[in-house]
Amino acid sequence: MSATRDRGKPGPEEQRELAREDARSARDDVSELANAETDAVEEDDGEETVEEMLELDQTELDELGLTLDDPHQPDAE
Repeated sequence: MSATRDRGKPGPEEQRELAREDARSARDDVSELANAETDAVEEDDGEETVEEMLELDQTELDELGLTLDDPHQPDAE
């Protein structure tokens, strides 16, 4: 080790390792963004979920003034 070398600066080998780490980090960041975009597209694939179908059906029933019988409630007699 040279006594004149500045202790605050990394050597050439360490600089290469730091550059590799930066490249890996940047690649991982881009990969995460791409995965997030893919997930968002998969979530909105145009198919109607069961919850959406039931919500629409309930809305249509409300517009028609109809209600569904709840089999868990006692009959009103």
